[in-house]
Parts: sequence; C-alpha cells; structure tokens
Amino acid sequence: MMQFSQNCLVTCPSCFETFSVSGPSPSETPTEWDYDCEVCCRPMTIQFYLDEDTVVAETHSDQ
Repeated sequence: MMQFSQNCLVTCPSCFETFSVSGPSPSETPTEWDYDCEVCCRPMTIQFYLDEDTVVAETHSDQ
C-alpha cells in the first residue's frame, strides 16, 4: 500500500502566522526539518511524528 504525505498546519514561532506544509508520509516519521517561515522567512525546525494514522507537526524556533 502506498502512503502519501499529508498537509500539516504549522504556526511560526517568530511571527505566529499559520500556514500549511506538505509533511512526510507516515512511514517517514518521526523526522525533523529545518524550514524557513513562508511569511517572515525566519528559520525554524519542524518536528513531524505520527499520532495514530495522522502526521502531526510541531514547530520550534532556531534562535
């Protein structure tokens, strides 16, 4: 069975804007990505993990 990535809502820890990120497929979790906010361009880390069958994302400031 093929597993597809899921869109995850994330909130920037710097500007607090929320946007959608295409997350990894469930088979690729847990994982961590370095990512720049799509609104303010500040760096952050997004941690993806699996909660039952759903990919969940948490953001952390790199500063």
